[in-house]
Amino acid sequence: MMKRVFGGVLVAALLSVPAHASAQFTIGPVLAYDADVNFGIGGSLGAALNSLGEGFGLLADVIVFFPDGPANYLEVNGNVTYDFPLENSTLVPFLLGGVNIGRISASVGTISASTTRVGLNLGGGIDFDAGNFRPTAGVRAEVNGGEALVFFVTLPFQTGS
Repeated sequence: MMKRVFGGVLVAALLSVPAHASAQFTIGPVLAYDADVNFGIGGSLGAALNSLGEGFGLLADVIVFFPDGPANYLEVNGNVTYDFPLENSTLVPFLLGGVNIGRISASVGTISASTTRVGLNLGGGIDFDAGNFRPTAGVRAEVNGGEALVFFVTLPFQTGS
């Protein structure tokens, strides 16, 4: 069941890239750590949002966390980023803000329970411009949704024209 949910959410995220996003985008795995729910792994999608202005972008991800115990935790994030390019540097600091949807579920015997919360993301990080390979390291505070501080690393490759 969790695989179907993860696959469906990932397909939805890929299809939700706005039509006004640039033809170039990044796609790849994401690793995350949240002290409350442990480690997570998922997929990320990024695209420039040139219609909003120079430096704006989209950073979306779907992450499945592996908490201790019988619980499952899935998170979907959609963020707008703003880059601060540095002259003569391959490092690009950025700020991000967006929406966080977290779903936790647990089953013990025949009893199941789940809850979904929607919140806001606020954070930032650094993009490493290594040609078509664009690793990113960052941190985001989840407000009212997951209620956590999440450290993440994306390992995406740039595609498109």
